[in-house]
Amino acid sequence: THKIKNINVIKNEILHLHKNINSFNTIKQINTQLFFINKSKIDKNYSFYTIKQIQKEEFKNLVLNFSNIKLINEHLYEKEKLTSKSFEKIFLKSSVTTTFITTKISFYGLKNKFLFSLELQNSTLFVKEAKEIMTLFCIFLTIFLILLFYITYLYQKTVKEHNSELENRVEERTLQISSALKELEKVNLKLYDLAHTDFLTKTMNRRHFFMHAKNAFNTTNKELNTLCVIMIDIDNFKRLNDSFGHDLGDRVLISFSKCVKQCIKEDTIFGRLGGEEFAIVLEHTKLNEAIKIANRIRKNIEKIELVTKNENIHITASFGVSDIKNCSSIDEMLQKADTHLYSAKNSGKNRVRSRLNLI
Repeated sequence: THKIKNINVIKNEILHLHKNINSFNTIKQINTQLFFINKSKIDKNYSFYTIKQIQKEEFKNLVLNFSNIKLINEHLYEKEKLTSKSFEKIFLKSSVTTTFITTKISFYGLKNKFLFSLELQNSTLFVKEAKEIMTLFCIFLTIFLILLFYITYLYQKTVKEHNSELENRVEERTLQISSALKELEKVNLKLYDLAHTDFLTKTMNRRHFFMHAKNAFNTTNKELNTLCVIMIDIDNFKRLNDSFGHDLGDRVLISFSKCVKQCIKEDTIFGRLGGEEFAIVLEHTKLNEAIKIANRIRKNIEKIELVTKNENIHITASFGVSDIKNCSSIDEMLQKADTHLYSAKNSGKNRVRSRLNLI
């Protein structure tokens, strides 16, 4: 009725265990199972064996203090001579490494006969503490990293939102500045026109004309190029104003200016010097060419027709032309052109006069 598995194997093991010893108590491992074995001598020919299986749970109190326990069969001190006559002996041998403490305990019975040995193993205190410290450190590090990642995420999110808001503000402000600059540019153009352009005829005013005329003279004088000036005066302008009013006079000035602009290049220096008096500066132009331009303008002015309630008005203009020859300044050129202009007026108006006519 015995419930031990492989009882025959165990029986054979026990019968050969310490065959020459009359009596003993020992623990033996058979097929991964532990057994307590007792042998008692009955008489000369017979012995009585007692066997009890040992459950691993019975070592639980010992296990609590050691991480690993196993039964070993080899005699640790087989070559040593035991002199003690004690009934039983226990021998210990310990070895220490950086990670484990290993202790071998050998148990001996009557007449120093070996019973069994146990090998006990446990982690060193340093390893235990190190493990605990490492565990705490890892927990702390994990928490720290989680907090760091979370704080970094919040920081990046805040910075991103701030940058986005800042970019929107910068873009909005840029648009505002761009719009303001465009408005300022328009205002500056208007101011420039007011400062440099005659309000009625949209030609250069006197100050602006003289600035460009002087620059043209200086450039021509250095480069030894040709330069001519044309002075123009609308004939009988005062009589037109007195007879038909200033409104007609303004119409005459506007029509006259448009006609002249159509006969010259866009970048030609052309301005109103005052009243009905105008002047043109022709760069890189010889005197003969300037006279031809003046005559072409004169003929186109004759074609101007202004319609009034009572009659259609036609206008004419007189021209004086001078070149840079024997002139030391633009003022001297304008003065000579003005002299030729009065010569044209005195000769019957609607004429072009220059030094060539005098010759």
